[in-house]
Amino acid sequence: MKYIFFIIGFSILLSLFWFYEKWSAEKRFDNAFRGRKKLSAEAFYTEYFKNKNIPKQIVYGVKQVLEEQLNADLSKLSAEDDLSKNLSFLWELDSLADVEIIVALEEKFNIKIQDSEAEKTYTVRDIVHLVWMKLEKKA
Repeated sequence: MKYIFFIIGFSILLSLFWFYEKWSAEKRFDNAFRGRKKLSAEAFYTEYFKNKNIPKQIVYGVKQVLEEQLNADLSKLSAEDDLSKNLSFLWELDSLADVEIIVALEEKFNIKIQDSEAEKTYTVRDIVHLVWMKLEKKA
């Protein structure tokens, strides 16, 4: 009988921990983007990449992959957001997210990203430039 109470107590404790982590991550997410305006995909492209002559579909595709893999609304994202710094809490939610993002980018754009290249890619701008360079080499 005391094992049942232990199991129930342990289950409640795990549930509370899970809810706290989810709430905490949402709070950090809100703080990371506080004060920023939402940008449509077109506005994001225009604001950060249009004057660099990077094709629109690359920027749209990278942003789409990030949103899908991180399961987050990234409408307040900046090209300078650093996935190793101000958005690093996103990795705490899923320790394989970085690998999944690379795989998804490779599949979406039919490219191969080396580990050494991925390790030097921190910002959203870095990711877009890496994909663009890979596609330019293929062309």
